[in-house]
Parts: sequence; structure tokens; C-alpha cells
Amino acid sequence: MPLETELKVRDVDLDAVRRSLHQAGGERQGRAFEANEVFDDAAGSLRAGGILLRLRQESGVAGGLLTLKLPAPGPAGLKTREERETRVEDPDALRAVLEGLGYRVLLRYEKMRETWLLAGCHVCLDHLPFGDFVELEGEPAAIAAVRRALGLAGHPASDRNYHALFREHLEQRGLPAQDSFVFAAPEREALLASLGNPT
Repeated sequence: MPLETELKVRDVDLDAVRRSLHQAGGERQGRAFEANEVFDDAAGSLRAGGILLRLRQESGVAGGLLTLKLPAPGPAGLKTREERETRVEDPDALRAVLEGLGYRVLLRYEKMRETWLLAGCHVCLDHLPFGDFVELEGEPAAIAAVRRALGLAGHPASDRNYHALFREHLEQRGLPAQDSFVFAAPEREALLASLGNPT
């Protein structure tokens, strides 16, 4: 059973974290723009059961990635999920299959993600429409060690997913509730253009 254990660190300066990764000997894996669609049935039974069914497309990568995440027990303070995923050749055909089975797009979200490896931990520098985050994924001890090594131990952290964090962001600002978070067209175009000019 493949498990994913992760922690999201908030209120970060991504440039500062990038410098810390360089200094600590991190290995940069790449940078990509992600467009995600989350599916559910009309009754919302997947969300109610803590299940995520997601289709992701990344800039510069043909096809898509279908991911299923299921609840799983894990250490307190970290998000642990059972994760199963597979590459798909034709995202449009897969979307039609899911819709034929009664699923619909519940929400859409976008992010720019830069991925690093450090001390057995995946470190993702995530720029989202509502803020910047660092996602740490690995064994619990590796997450704690890398968090300290990058100077992030004093920053607030969360085991919640980005959808929950977005709803919290809206609530704190007295804004209407919504599920999808995507970039405005000018920022999306600028982010995609920036991929030709690595940071």
C-alpha cells in the first residue's frame, strides 16, 4: 500500500527557501505549471469519505496523471494518505469515461510547483493563487529534519490539504466560500512564460 506523508509550511519566502536548499545541497528536480481537476459524484460521496480523485496536467508533459488518495492512519500533525496513480495518454478521453460513470468536475485548481530532493525528502516550492507554501513529503523524521535544515521550524505548518487551506483563507478575509482556485489569465500566462527562464 503506497503511502504519502506530508506537511505544508505556510507564510514562506520561496526565494529564501530556494537559497537554503542550494546551501544545504538540495537537488533541483524541475519546475512545472499544474492544472488539476477534482472529480466527485452528484452526492459528493468522495469528498464526504475523505477520498480524492484527481486528474492533473503539467506543462511540458504529454498526457495526464490520474490520482486516487484514500484516508490512512499516520502520525499526528502530518497528513498521511494511501496514494495510487497512473499516467494517462488522453486526458479528454479519461474525463469522458469518468463523466460516463457519473462523476463530474467538483473543482479546479492551479499551482506552479518547483520540486527538490534533500535528505530523502521531497521539497515542493508551491506558488498558488492565494499564497506561497512549502510542501515536505517523506518519512516523518526526514520531514522534521529538513524543516529544521531549511529554517522553517518557526513557520506555521498544517496537515490540511490546499482546498481546506483555501477555504480558511477566504473565511479569514470575510470572502464568499468557493472551492476552485485558479490564476487570473495574465498571471497564468506570465507563469507559463517564466518556464522558459528557470529561476
